[in-house]
Amino acid sequence: MRCNFNRFAVLAAGLAIAACTTGPAPTEVTRFHLGTPIPKDSIMLVPPAGTAAFGLEQQAYAAAVGNELAAAGFRPVINDPRSAYIGVLKVTQEVRPGLPKPSPFRIGIGGGTGGYSGGVGGGVSLPVGGSRTGDVRVNEVSLQIKRRSDETMIWEGRATNAAPADVPASNLATAVPGLAKALMANFPGASGQTVQVKSPK
Repeated sequence: MRCNFNRFAVLAAGLAIAACTTGPAPTEVTRFHLGTPIPKDSIMLVPPAGTAAFGLEQQAYAAAVGNELAAAGFRPVINDPRSAYIGVLKVTQEVRPGLPKPSPFRIGIGGGTGGYSGGVGGGVSLPVGGSRTGDVRVNEVSLQIKRRSDETMIWEGRATNAAPADVPASNLATAVPGLAKALMANFPGASGQTVQVKSPK
């Protein structure tokens, strides 16, 4: 199964803009699968190929995802080469600059200029100067489920959200449990569709 996730760059950008303007943005969840039943069985979570083994922090993230896998009917196991499935887990955070704040001083056409009581008709105005808002953190949990017997990928999904960097919801450790829950909700989910899940504030 080949899944194209190029759209996630666009989705993440949209989430970052929403977070700048409204606080924590909804979680975007997209999943792909073959459309056939997925028998629930044992699954071992591993990091992506070519990366280091799970450290303490990553183990906590894996535990959060494992809890949601268990809720969906799977049986998470640790270091078991006999597991029916392998779950390739990736958790990332990207920090993006905030949007420019409008300046309180504006110049332009419309509303009168200079010291005259009249004005030039129109409605165009441009901010002068302006500073940036705080950074935005974009957090993501992605999971690929493969059959161990032949390494066929049978399910893939990602959950992404964004929040201003100065709010607790933007912390990766805080965000991961909610992302994992959204990712596994109504497993396997509709293939190829992106849904929004309201993020906690």
